[in-house]
Amino acid sequence: MSLTKKIIYILIFFITFLLIFNITSYAGYQNWNSLNYDVTVNLDGSMDVVETWDIYISETNTVFKDFNIDKSKYSGITDVKVSMVEGSEIPLTQIYEEQYHVDRNCYYALPINANTFEIAWNVGLDDSSGTRTYKIYYTIEDAVKIYKDCTELYWMFLGKDNEISGKNISGTIKLPQTVSDIEKLRIWAHGPLTGNIEKISEDTISFSVPSLQRNTMLEVRVVTEENIYDICTNFYAQNELENILEEEQKLADKANMQRKLYKVYYVVAFLILIATVVIFYKKMKKHIREGNECIQRNQFDIPKIEYFRDIPNEENATPSRTVLLKNIKLSINNIMYDTSKVFSATILDLSVKGFVEFQPIDNKKFNIIVKNGNSELPQDEKHVYDLLLNIARKTEGSPSIINSKELTRYAKRNYDEFYNLGNKIKDSSKKYQIGSGNIDSKKISEAIKWENLLTIYIFVLTLGAFSGICSIPMIAAGMLPIGLILGAFGVGTILGSIINLIVVSKIKSKLSILSSKGFEEKMQWEALERYMKEYSLLKEKQVFDVVLWEKFLVYATAFGISKKVLEQLKIVHPDAFMTNENYTTHYGYWYLISNDYFEGNGFNSLDNTFQSAFESAQSAYNIAHSNYSSGSGGGGGFSSGGGGRRWRRRLRRSLKFKVKFRNIP
Repeated sequence: MSLTKKIIYILIFFITFLLIFNITSYAGYQNWNSLNYDVTVNLDGSMDVVETWDIYISETNTVFKDFNIDKSKYSGITDVKVSMVEGSEIPLTQIYEEQYHVDRNCYYALPINANTFEIAWNVGLDDSSGTRTYKIYYTIEDAVKIYKDCTELYWMFLGKDNEISGKNISGTIKLPQTVSDIEKLRIWAHGPLTGNIEKISEDTISFSVPSLQRNTMLEVRVVTEENIYDICTNFYAQNELENILEEEQKLADKANMQRKLYKVYYVVAFLILIATVVIFYKKMKKHIREGNECIQRNQFDIPKIEYFRDIPNEENATPSRTVLLKNIKLSINNIMYDTSKVFSATILDLSVKGFVEFQPIDNKKFNIIVKNGNSELPQDEKHVYDLLLNIARKTEGSPSIINSKELTRYAKRNYDEFYNLGNKIKDSSKKYQIGSGNIDSKKISEAIKWENLLTIYIFVLTLGAFSGICSIPMIAAGMLPIGLILGAFGVGTILGSIINLIVVSKIKSKLSILSSKGFEEKMQWEALERYMKEYSLLKEKQVFDVVLWEKFLVYATAFGISKKVLEQLKIVHPDAFMTNENYTTHYGYWYLISNDYFEGNGFNSLDNTFQSAFESAQSAYNIAHSNYSSGSGGGGGFSSGGGGRRWRRRLRRSLKFKVKFRNIP
């Protein structure tokens, strides 16, 4: 797999993970696009509140809003109304009983236990999602306390048990009268440190929070040094201003300390980012230096060969050895090639060498005749020969003859045998290339080093991406130190890993584990492939040699260019494809190619049969060794259904999410 594909797969995985981890649309989900509080404090110390919700709701039937009220200090909540806004307000109908799923277009506002008052209304999005706007009206009795030296309005608009997140949280508080001196109007707000509260005038306060996460409180405290509530009767015979100022100073000091610490956290995170990038930069320079040294050792002073007209290393060449040599780059353990083409080419080579013959049955089918004796064969071809001989002995008829159709049927039934054959062929070819000196053993350990570096940086990139993803919810949840450190480490690691991956990959692409001898033979095979593919374009027209082109076609099959080569031959040497016994050998190989009885498709019939047999075995093996179900009975994963009992379908119930609110005396 190329580096580009690996990086793409990693990014796809982590983008998917990020979407799943931070998904915002799931069953029962609610999120404020904006939330506004319009608060009017009355002369009697009560407080009229109008909440305007612009909210996204997913798969929810009913929204709940709870107030935790201390009856010993607050008279309660009255005058509750709920409206849906669609251009104009559409009042919902009030009912007077608690319901888990509130009736459509209805709401209730009831004390559901001794200390909890609940407002709930139907939103009608059981199996869908959408953005809705609502207005909630209510009055809080005895919201203000009158002390001997001050008055206090202290109200928690959102509690820590709030289950809804949102943005653009804002509010305005209108006092019943102006204070004589704005300095005697004292205001505080508690919640996210990004929030802000300010005096608009002597009787108006505003507050805002750009973004608010779940389980985050929001409360406001308004204190005046003179009594502006003429008819309020909620008196406390004590001085409280000094205690309030002392308490708020402690909270302010704590908040300011947190802000200072946040600056430190940002500096630390920045230093971690810089340090991480510097470390990876030094690694990159080291890789470039060592890589250039490796590349110099891998350079071969061998002139490029345009065309090669003979079989390279003909005495020891086989289709498997050749294809493996052509595909070697840096690693000998992960070489990928089409085993079905090698299998087909090997059988053709056995025919050229006289160990296999072909006997036509009709214009599509033929027999494979396996001759006795295989002691002279290379090990990889011996594996194929032994398999053919074994098949001939197990199938009906002569113990040395295989029907072409029977070969495919046998492959489907005995897929493990064919799968093991592919591994045996490849392993034998690897051993040969190492033993023959085509592969430099010293370069193998060097290659492993660069392969391992690539793997390490992919792992480090994964770790960095995971750290970056994890930092997002941590920062959002207020875990700033850990979140910033993880985020800085993640960003630095991602950047450094990607840069080093590119460097290592480029170095890796210029290396080879081949010796000078192996590299020269590889070039010869590539030049022979060009010669066969471009034969009809060459000016030179050699005398046609059946024996030579039979061998060429073996390797053309292994390279996957046999059809193109045959087309080239038919253009240049059409007479070679006429029925003429002079062009046939005693192996019967060229006879199937040139005989009109096969309608010019004799070679394709051979090649397709052998490749189809091996591919059928591979397909059957993959199904049998996977979790996917097989309808043919070849094994695999379980299927569903059958004659057994079926489980009763569980009905999904919409989730009940509550927005809990409480006040603080």
